[in-house]
Amino acid sequence: MAVFTWIGASIFGAGTFLAGLTAAGLQIAAGVVMSSLGRSASSGEQTTQKFGVQGRLQGGEDVPRSINLGWNCTAGSLVWHNTFGDGGTMSARVMAIGDLPIRELLYPIVDGVDCTLLKGEIHPNYGWPVAEYRKGGVDHLWIKFYDGNQTAADPFLVSNFAGDPNRPYQSTRVGRGVPYVIVFARAPERNDEGDKPLFQGIPTFKFVSNGVRWYNPALDSTVGGVGTHRWDNPATWGGVGDFNPIVQLYNVLRGVRFSGQWLYGMQGLSAARLPVANWIAGINAAQTGIDGPSGVEPTFRSGGEVQVGAKVAVTAEALLTAANSRLVENGGVYTVYVGPPGAPVMAFTDGDILSTEEQSFSPFLSLSDTVNGMDASYPNPGEGWNNKKAPPLLRPDLEVQAGNRRLMASVSLDLVPYAAQVQRLMRWALNEALRARRHTFVLGPEFRVIEPGDVVRWTSERNGYVDKLFRVDGVIYKWNLDVIVDLTEVDPADYDWDQETDYRPVINGPLQLVGPRPMPMSGWQVFPAPIPDESGAGRRPSIEVRFASGVPSVDRVRVQVRVGDEDGPLIFDSDAHPYVDPWRAILQGQFPPNVTCVVRGIFIGPAAAEWSGWLPVTTPNVKLGADDIAIDLSNVAKDVLAQVGSNRSIIEAFKRIGTMLEEADRENYVKRESLFREVQVELEGLEASFTEIIEVALGPGGAIAQKLESLYAAMGGNSAEVNIRWFAEAGPEGMAARYVIQAAANDGTFRAGTFFIDVPLDPTKPVVIGVMAGQFVNYTSDGVPIVMLGEDGVQRSANGVKMINWVTGAERTDSE
Repeated sequence: MAVFTWIGASIFGAGTFLAGLTAAGLQIAAGVVMSSLGRSASSGEQTTQKFGVQGRLQGGEDVPRSINLGWNCTAGSLVWHNTFGDGGTMSARVMAIGDLPIRELLYPIVDGVDCTLLKGEIHPNYGWPVAEYRKGGVDHLWIKFYDGNQTAADPFLVSNFAGDPNRPYQSTRVGRGVPYVIVFARAPERNDEGDKPLFQGIPTFKFVSNGVRWYNPALDSTVGGVGTHRWDNPATWGGVGDFNPIVQLYNVLRGVRFSGQWLYGMQGLSAARLPVANWIAGINAAQTGIDGPSGVEPTFRSGGEVQVGAKVAVTAEALLTAANSRLVENGGVYTVYVGPPGAPVMAFTDGDILSTEEQSFSPFLSLSDTVNGMDASYPNPGEGWNNKKAPPLLRPDLEVQAGNRRLMASVSLDLVPYAAQVQRLMRWALNEALRARRHTFVLGPEFRVIEPGDVVRWTSERNGYVDKLFRVDGVIYKWNLDVIVDLTEVDPADYDWDQETDYRPVINGPLQLVGPRPMPMSGWQVFPAPIPDESGAGRRPSIEVRFASGVPSVDRVRVQVRVGDEDGPLIFDSDAHPYVDPWRAILQGQFPPNVTCVVRGIFIGPAAAEWSGWLPVTTPNVKLGADDIAIDLSNVAKDVLAQVGSNRSIIEAFKRIGTMLEEADRENYVKRESLFREVQVELEGLEASFTEIIEVALGPGGAIAQKLESLYAAMGGNSAEVNIRWFAEAGPEGMAARYVIQAAANDGTFRAGTFFIDVPLDPTKPVVIGVMAGQFVNYTSDGVPIVMLGEDGVQRSANGVKMINWVTGAERTDSE
């Protein structure tokens, strides 16, 4: 850890040569690049966030380019958008999520909620469906992903929008080297599954991915590693090192390029200036396994989005912080030191220190430089990658020693989206910062081999040290070959970690704002109920729903009905029920008789509401009766009246047929039996059906037996129907029998013809046979027409000669 920051000029003694060599001076001379974690823990210096999750979608020509490191999240930048489909019901948005090819897209975050990509159900044009936006078996959101290695523009967008005058999408939009997504969204027609709409305005997106594939010298057998990686062949790159902060730092220092073109990092640093043995050791130290919340995990990992406008030194500091490491530049050579102190490179005693030179010793820190607690912030994937404070690390025992003062150091771990690693870094940094013993003195020329970052072992009778380890934090070579060294006490035990006792579980907060509690459906009840006709008699099976009265802000009630159970087919869905007294409604729909259904309701009007539970109900056993098949001839009878004139018996017969539904009030019968059967077929716009009803009933007013048949056929826009009804009725006043046949066609203009036989109750009155048609024709047994009667009342022979005027009775023999 960096410790020079707490050494000031006053420590060295005025007037000595050490007075001008402050800790900062030694650090500069040594070329030590310290992590922000080290500076914060050592001196209490508060660090500010320099990297993090870019959570807001950007747009425009000046959006900075960026690189995706490891496990990361970004909102990306909008490149192009348009709508398509009938009425613009589909939209497409192209969003770049980086500027260097990446490994894979893991999942999107939509409106702050982690979502699942159905990668096994890819749509040929739209990409992966988003599971959370599949409603009723219909998809409403898709994500199509390009990793940056694409060589052609998206074919669907090109084929549909290349000629768009406002927002064209040409074949030149390849985006070579740029990973991007296309978000396709369908505007839902209605939210049938719940209370919250699928989309509340334009949704927000963030995209979680595994980032760039990096070169890892530890996997290159030609430089001392083990593996097939080769610096000059990016196709061999990638693996576990993609998440390793030391691997990422190595690539930044050597320069990040795409297809040979420099993008970010150093531009002229050769491999020789990064000693491969040292860097492989640092990479392996970061990769060493350690107990984590879900088992063994790498000790150090890092991930995030780095903008290429950031200074290389700032990026290096963030990566060093993620690995609790130090970078040393000595004579143009960069070495890295990761994690716990390594093995000592030299040992010395008090006798090796030049007593003729000045020495300094700092056994304790000043109050202003003392730290006894630490807190840190980091991007938390469990809360939409928003910044989160880790549980603070407190030391009450040290607070007492500091006069009951809590002296906190704060650090922003911008590239560490791993909760356990954050807590490990906090503990290790604080443990190391509490080691206050620091020495500055001069050693002889034989110690010129010591370099910053090395560990040495010191046995000192004067200080009571026995093989005590110190880290070399600064080195200055004097003109006479002597060496000024600055040493800081270290102890490998500072890096001990017990997952069970040291780790504090992180509780993730809700990702969505909590609004008012949805208004529940109260007083919900369901009952079987028939739909009555104008006389009050039940004519159709239905359901009555009831709900609580006087609930504020309610305008209407929406009701859904399913057959069987809540997974059955939906047969009714309407919000047309006004919320008014008497706080109930009979559903006006088509329901099968004597069938078990489930019904639920929800109030319409409040800002938020929730459905009632599904309640079961059995519809009443109300089936089709004679009234449903009867033929209304009332208007026809009026037309016949004008034609027939004085023939009162025929007129009365038509009137009786036209009102025969009103004559039988079957609700008054005390015993009633019915038979019903129906056959129906449909195929590609064709339909045919046959319906038969047989009914017998007894009551205080008499008895009745009747049969009704209906035949129906339809094709395209035309239909035809035949209805046949006959019945016999017995009562105190006598008996009657009727037989009616009606054929009708609906081919744009409704037309019908009717034949009936009426046997009246009065035996003195004749039986009436009636025909209502535009023309009546008699045929011979061979099917030859012999007599015709038209609507003008004139009877004609087969050759068209008028014979009798039916209304006046006058004979006519003149030819037409």
